[in-house]
Amino acid sequence: MSIFLKSVSTPVNTRQEIQTLTNVNGSGLTFTLCDRTDLSDKRSNYFTSFNLPFEEDAFYTGNTLSLIRPELQQLNVDKIIIGNIDGNYYNELIDGRSISFTCPQFSGSSISGKTLISSTYTTLEKSQYDDMLGSNIAFLFCDELNLPYTGTTSGGTISKETSTSWNSNTSYVRRPTAVSYQELKPIDINTDNRNNASYAVSIPVGYPTNTDQGYNYDIPVGFISLDKGFFVLTHPSVVNDFPFTFGQKQDGSSNAGATSGSTNIYFTSTTNSSTSFVDINVVFKTSVICYLMPGEFYKSTNESWDLDGAIQEEASGTNGYEPIQLSEIALHNINGEIIAYAKLDEPIQKNYGDFLAFTIDLNV
Repeated sequence: MSIFLKSVSTPVNTRQEIQTLTNVNGSGLTFTLCDRTDLSDKRSNYFTSFNLPFEEDAFYTGNTLSLIRPELQQLNVDKIIIGNIDGNYYNELIDGRSISFTCPQFSGSSISGKTLISSTYTTLEKSQYDDMLGSNIAFLFCDELNLPYTGTTSGGTISKETSTSWNSNTSYVRRPTAVSYQELKPIDINTDNRNNASYAVSIPVGYPTNTDQGYNYDIPVGFISLDKGFFVLTHPSVVNDFPFTFGQKQDGSSNAGATSGSTNIYFTSTTNSSTSFVDINVVFKTSVICYLMPGEFYKSTNESWDLDGAIQEEASGTNGYEPIQLSEIALHNINGEIIAYAKLDEPIQKNYGDFLAFTIDLNV
């Protein structure tokens, strides 16, 4: 084996985004009930953890944010359900445009699934910053409770009339964006044509509403923390019909008879409890380029190489050396210590006059 040393070019840092469609169900998706009115239950602290009002008056209807973003007032509820996606199913971030969530719900004496779909306000983005909830947020919506806004925005110039469902039949990147009241101008106020209106919180007197339809913005049923993998379900129609008694505890035993205090409950049926989303894994790489120029790395001390013939050729000036075989590449720091090592899948031939280039990618 021969060892040759040479300085390499300056490293180049690159950013690569890997997207993977992921499905989660069963014990990989668990649920916990939280009640902010139950002061004896430590889980009420989760309201503050998610930047939700810890009591109703903490986000009163007349404050500035509530009047500018009245849709956020619909998150000011007493009970929430936290759905936890096992951390093994996602990396840095969940794409906030891509989430489809089948939420368990009571259906008479049995359970069924209610479909919740993710979107963001104003423009459809992978993640959203929200004035109340913070960074890396997407909101959850449900056709059965509140269909998408169907009026006009931007002064009547952009029509949302074709927004008939939150779940696009073509691609998640074509889902309708949610409309915030802040987007609307006076000419837009009476254009909404929706007939259904299921509020989480009744709209107070003095709130911006359409006198015919009742409201002029999209009301969420919850949201998801995209970098932490937590669903937060807020709408009472979803929370109050959640079938905790049909679920299972972490030890596999039935949760029958227990509703309050239900923690980390999961459901075995994928038709009643599951979620799919696009997982985003951001990989940072350092690329190091190694050049082997003509007249470099053409000798070998390997016993299989004809050293005597090479010396004779060099003396004659013909440069007709027997080619060497490259099988390994190592990167050293200035102290001569190996910091990266690559083994080629098969040796590469290098003649005296050859030019070769290797790019070594290092995850950082």
